[in-house]
Amino acid sequence: MKRFFVMMLVLVSLLVFSADLTMIISVTGAHQRNFNPYFAGGTGYAACGFIYETLIYSNNFTGEIIPWLAVDYEWSNDYRSIVFNLRKNVTWSDGKPFTADDVVFTFEMLRKFPSLDTQGIWSSGLESVEKIDSYTVRLNFSKLNTLIIYNIAGVYMVPKHLWEKLDDPSKFTNENPVGTGAYVLENFTDQVFTLKKRVDYWQAEKVKVDRIRIPAFNGNEPAQLAVANGELDWAGINYPRIENVQNKDIKYWFPEGNPVFLFFNLERDPFKDPAFRKAIAKAVNTDELVKIGMTNYAVKANPVLIKSGYSYLIDENLKDKWYSFDIQQAKSELASLGFRAGKDGILVGADGKRLSYELIVPAGWTDWIAVSQLLSQQLKKIGVELNVTPIDFGAYLAKIRQKDFDVAVSWSNYGPNPYIFFQNYLHSSNAYTGSNRGGWINKETDELVEKLSQTADMEEIKTIVSKIQEIILDNVPAVPLFYNPVWFIYSIKNFTGWPNENNAFVEPRTTGMDKIYLIMHLQPK
Repeated sequence: MKRFFVMMLVLVSLLVFSADLTMIISVTGAHQRNFNPYFAGGTGYAACGFIYETLIYSNNFTGEIIPWLAVDYEWSNDYRSIVFNLRKNVTWSDGKPFTADDVVFTFEMLRKFPSLDTQGIWSSGLESVEKIDSYTVRLNFSKLNTLIIYNIAGVYMVPKHLWEKLDDPSKFTNENPVGTGAYVLENFTDQVFTLKKRVDYWQAEKVKVDRIRIPAFNGNEPAQLAVANGELDWAGINYPRIENVQNKDIKYWFPEGNPVFLFFNLERDPFKDPAFRKAIAKAVNTDELVKIGMTNYAVKANPVLIKSGYSYLIDENLKDKWYSFDIQQAKSELASLGFRAGKDGILVGADGKRLSYELIVPAGWTDWIAVSQLLSQQLKKIGVELNVTPIDFGAYLAKIRQKDFDVAVSWSNYGPNPYIFFQNYLHSSNAYTGSNRGGWINKETDELVEKLSQTADMEEIKTIVSKIQEIILDNVPAVPLFYNPVWFIYSIKNFTGWPNENNAFVEPRTTGMDKIYLIMHLQPK
């Protein structure tokens, strides 16, 4: 009997002091066993930050750059090179030391396989990478670009001793990942996988969460049910009327995030014509999209995409070019372009082609699907047909990168300031493969965006940003819809220390380094 009670006490102790966290990385269906940190998807997102790490961490909410695998860094006087001093107590999860060889290999891998260079490091001016000694690396640049530090913050280091054996790392599914991060893969099925804390992690004392459990969900609805039932500690999902959930442990915070657009494939007709794009923009009722599609949780975006914190950059003299919802004006402009209504009400061009297109959106993203359906209804009123097609997230990104689409509801990464955003959204180096999803390619735009990285003079910056605003208004590369909320639902049942509007220390994203920074602030109850 005594032995039985001892066993029960041990079991109860394990239950009480268990520090396991259950979270949603994405709602894109069954997990694929692919922990390549350069793979855009649920398991790839889990690898970023939890398993693989960057030299520095850019906190997009506070604007702070935090040394990570590098203990510090220093620019040269002419800003044409930067030296990273690496930490000496870091090991890969297989016990091998992390050194300069890994850093040089990672950057060279991105040069050799451009599809992996999602941050546009090499196209943004990186010229060479050199090893100074085992724990010092210098990056050399072909041009002045101080903003490239934020691109570097998105490069995940991979182990040379394993990845150098690969013929093509862009096709590597990395089923048994080896990283420098706080966690290792413990168990995997296509319905749930778990990550276990590394006891030999270089900053293990900061990590109080012992295990992270990540179940698969094929859409927001089953994930919402799991939230309501108290099955999740962290959910980055849309949840209409979350304020009505009866579970007292459930809290939420939806900070302003990345802008969402209706992107056109700018290599196709009639989307090549800025007059056509302007007409479409005037037919979009963004107020309705926010109120109904996003259940009032999103923030409407202005036509020049400058967030409220940077409103001093808005050129008031250009506001007469700002467009607004006006169906009659949209119809008039399309008519002036030669489009006429067919028998079914859908416009037809001079070539006889109907204005009927496929609108792609990620499957399972119920909020964006609702937005897409509303867009379809809105544009049908001016004679443009959009056939909403939800597709698997991986295939969705592949279609955009391969220019195999008509229009898409998608986003651009804003970053820590508008200067980074304009680079992401408008620079030709990011066309299709990066946040410039529609493929805006314009020499003047590139030159202006690059100048933002070459000056600290505010008057000069305002002049440059004004010219960029004018280009956006004259050309409408894509139609801004709203700022997507950073969906963040959390439970205080098992952990304390979560970020919220009163403790806003991080943007609570599940896709990159932000999540490990957040985890390090949690304390088990």
